[in-house]
Amino acid sequence: MIRRPPRSTPKPSSAASDVYKRQIHKVKMINENRSKVAVIGCGFFATNHILSWSNFKDVDLVGVCDLDEEKAINASNISKGTPYFTDAELMLKEVRPDVVDIITTAPSHYHLAKLAASLNISAIIQKPMAPSLKEATKIVDLAETTKTPMMVHENFRFQQPIRDLKNFIANDNIGKHLFCKISFRTSFDIYTNQPYLKEVDQLVLMDLGVHVLDVARFLFGEATSICCRTQKTRSDIAGEDMATMMLGFSEERTAIVECTYGSKQVPDLFPETLVSVEGTNGAVTLGAGYQMIKRSGEKVETINAEPSVDDWCEKPWHVVQDSVKNTCRHWIDTVPQNLKPETSVDDNLKTLKLVEAAYQSAAKGGSLVTMGN
Repeated sequence: MIRRPPRSTPKPSSAASDVYKRQIHKVKMINENRSKVAVIGCGFFATNHILSWSNFKDVDLVGVCDLDEEKAINASNISKGTPYFTDAELMLKEVRPDVVDIITTAPSHYHLAKLAASLNISAIIQKPMAPSLKEATKIVDLAETTKTPMMVHENFRFQQPIRDLKNFIANDNIGKHLFCKISFRTSFDIYTNQPYLKEVDQLVLMDLGVHVLDVARFLFGEATSICCRTQKTRSDIAGEDMATMMLGFSEERTAIVECTYGSKQVPDLFPETLVSVEGTNGAVTLGAGYQMIKRSGEKVETINAEPSVDDWCEKPWHVVQDSVKNTCRHWIDTVPQNLKPETSVDDNLKTLKLVEAAYQSAAKGGSLVTMGN
């Protein structure tokens, strides 16, 4: 929820007003030939977005906003003095960005996307796009009717090891695709930095399942069916924290997709995603430690697919941080050039349809749900 902007700016005599004036003056001095980006939402994960935007040479981060002023100030400090705001509408009207990166919780996404569209500002929306398929559809309709480019920040498919794996199987190295397994299993404490996750009725499928299901789509295309079983491994959460899915695809292809925040396996590989794909003439496995084993015919090769660690990144988060950077970069490389991004809101709606179908299946004990693509 955002607050309405004040009817007038603070009087110049106040210290806060002096800071505000200096910030806006700084915005007006920005190089007009660079893409201007503003951020709404300065919580735990937003730091990765802010540092990504700040490190692009062809981008100016022109504003950061959070209802919590302390978080907004911290984001400003991280980005070396970017003007900060506590009112989203005021910020967008003052700094006039080319795109706003919305990094808030899902219930606020439609309202903020509508605000951006009303000001003719493109939007990047954090996953999940919305708390329900119905509301996500409203965002898709909004983007279409207002002709406003909108993309979902779905970053797992932009992890470099997964991109490398996709390139390998796309070049006919393993023959006809048969089977895929995607696994993200951890007991890493996600709740300390995101305590609201304990209270949501739909947990792991909406928070993590959207990622791994999108990877399945990225590798195999659109599923024709899905069945899902969910479990809850702890008593202090409202929603499920474990899900196992089987997806059917055209040409008899099958994928097993699993995700959990309740695994007790050792070692805990957080935040790695393990992927294997088998075909009629080969296979590829992205295993622990980013070791990728590729087989094409009789040729077998093992490579280290670990992404690089930028100056602002740190292990083991670097694969996530690198994917955030790559996702942000994807926007810059597509939309300003009038190209459609991979994770446009209408494309990401297909991932959310899989999530909804998974919940429908789980509610019926894992029964098969046919997708109406």
